[in-house]
Amino acid sequence: MSSLLKAIRNRLCKLSGEDYFIISKCSNKIQVIFSLIGLLVLVILLCSFASALYFTEHLFHSLIADIGVGLVWGYIVTNMYVLLLYTISPTLLPTKIRKKQEVKTNRFQLTFSMELRIFIVVLLAVIIAQPLNVFVLKPNSTALAFDIKHLLATNPLATLMTLTVVAIFLLPVYLKYSIRKLGEFYVEKEKIEKRIITDDYKDFKKEYRHLLENNITNYNKSVWKNLMPLLTKLEGINPVAYQKYFNEISSELVPENIEKYEYWADPPFRTIPKSKTKKCSF
Repeated sequence: MSSLLKAIRNRLCKLSGEDYFIISKCSNKIQVIFSLIGLLVLVILLCSFASALYFTEHLFHSLIADIGVGLVWGYIVTNMYVLLLYTISPTLLPTKIRKKQEVKTNRFQLTFSMELRIFIVVLLAVIIAQPLNVFVLKPNSTALAFDIKHLLATNPLATLMTLTVVAIFLLPVYLKYSIRKLGEFYVEKEKIEKRIITDDYKDFKKEYRHLLENNITNYNKSVWKNLMPLLTKLEGINPVAYQKYFNEISSELVPENIEKYEYWADPPFRTIPKSKTKKCSF
């Protein structure tokens, strides 16, 4: 592959919305798929710009305003789309299905949240497609809203164009799903996400342990400060009792080494209780 084509592919991969550092470590096949996703994102940007440009032309009749609104609208739609596309991915971290107590990863789950995101993607596609329908099928329109309804009701090409735009919006979702079957990208991404969470959890436990130990030390100092005047008086009255209580207090007010008890065998993901691992051990 020539350096120019490779540079173009790398640029398109960055438009896909995924971590380019991980993509660059994958095979050429996966990089080509991500570059295709990036190309579709670029097409969506151009469609959004053209749609907004034609729509605002009917409102402002000013080239500067049309271009400005078109750029802003295209930028907003594309960023929303890339964000939605980024969130449409298989579950990478361990999760537990409570009924069956199973741990499942690397699956696309058709949850309400996933359905809502796909619905928003389709809605954006339908909105973007309507001014384009009028621009292609009735370019001399003077009543944009009426012509949109009329074309959808009477012209099959308008429906076909709308479905084509919807397909362009949904195709990257399908491509991301197909990447899951190849395993390479999401396996690497899963490792990175697990490592980040595990490292942060270790840092949290370390910081929390130091905090508790410092609080205990400060508490011990405060107790000693309050008890010493009383112990000093007791020493003058009854040295034996003083020594007894002094030793007891000294044995109680000692620095503590705090260790967080882990109920789960796989913290911080909390999918496997320790009791299960004990039952399986020999």
